[in-house]
Order: sequence, then C-alpha cells, then structure tokens
Amino acid sequence: MTARRRTASHQVSAALLNAAETVLDRDGTSGVTIRAVASQADVSPMGVYNRFENKDGLVAALAIRALEQLGQVIDVADGDDPVERFRQACRNYREFALRHPARYSLIFGAGSPLEDQSSAVADAGRAVFAVLIQLIDVMKKRTSERDSTEDAQVVWSAIHGAVTIELARIGQTTNADSTFEHMLDMLAHELAATRRRRSARRPHGS
Repeated sequence: MTARRRTASHQVSAALLNAAETVLDRDGTSGVTIRAVASQADVSPMGVYNRFENKDGLVAALAIRALEQLGQVIDVADGDDPVERFRQACRNYREFALRHPARYSLIFGAGSPLEDQSSAVADAGRAVFAVLIQLIDVMKKRTSERDSTEDAQVVWSAIHGAVTIELARIGQTTNADSTFEHMLDMLAHELAATRRRRSARRPHGS
C-alpha cells in the first residue's frame, strides 16, 4: 500500500487563505468567520483554528495578503519616464481598490488590523508605503534635502480619498476616470514644482 502523502503546512495555510479570500470577496469583512471559512474550505472549524488560532489571526493573515497584493500592483517596472511610472502605479492602486473593494476595506476601513502599528500587518503596510516613497524618489531624481515620506503621505491621502469617494458612489463629477487623471496631473505637477523650488534654493556649486 502506498503511503499517503501529507500536504505541506504552507500549502494548507494557503488553501485556507484562498477560502477566506473567497468569503471576504463575496460577503465582506463581516462575513469572514471561522465557520464560514471552514465551510468554504470544506474542513472542520478546528482546522482553521489550528492554523490561525482565532478570527483575529485569520483576519490579520488576510490583511497581510491583501497588502502584499497591493504592493505588487503598484511596484511598476522601471521605465524611461519616471513620471509615467508614478502615474501608472497610482492607476494600479485605484484598479485594485475598485476590483477588490472588500479587500481594500479590510486593510483601510474602520477597525483595520493596521491600527496596531506594532503588528505584522503594519509591517506589511509600511512595505507598501516604501514602494510609493521609492517611486516618488525616482520621479524627483532623489533630491537629498529631504526624504519623500511626507510627499508620499500626501499622495496616498489623495489617491485613497479618490477611490474611497468612488467606491461610495458619492463623487460630484460625471467621469471618474477623467477626474482621477486630473488629480494625477496635479500631483505630478506639484512634485515637479517642489523639485524645482528645492533646486532653486540650493547654493550654486553645491
């Protein structure tokens, strides 16, 4: 008789997360329960508890996965035009939010696991933010006077606000695509202007 091969631990965890993600996308954050995920994965609830300890552990793992997905889509490949690279990253951020509203709400909505800044979820969030900082650094040609953290926070506030308004269907313009591109024009223009102002203040020969 051939011995039954055990499924690797990471494969079991991934399968359970896939099931949890299906529940999240279908039923929203409030629908993610141990029992619902176990039913979706066709395992006993104890199987989910064994992997994630409790619902909070399951939700945290889901949030980390969603943040990693977001980080991947905004990490646009190097190109000849850093401004267009930045703009495409922002477009990809919006597309992720619109395509996966429940995942977006999980990581950035009220009660997000990101609120615990000492958690692994917060570490994943900072990794995404670091991608945005790097994109802005390249676009500004890595000015040495100040890092781009504050600029990245302003950009994030703008694009998060834009997609939140769009997801809530409360926008006051008729074409959300056009409005988003207009916002990117303004952001790119201001970042370029900031670079010019800093260059103008720099002493000659420095």
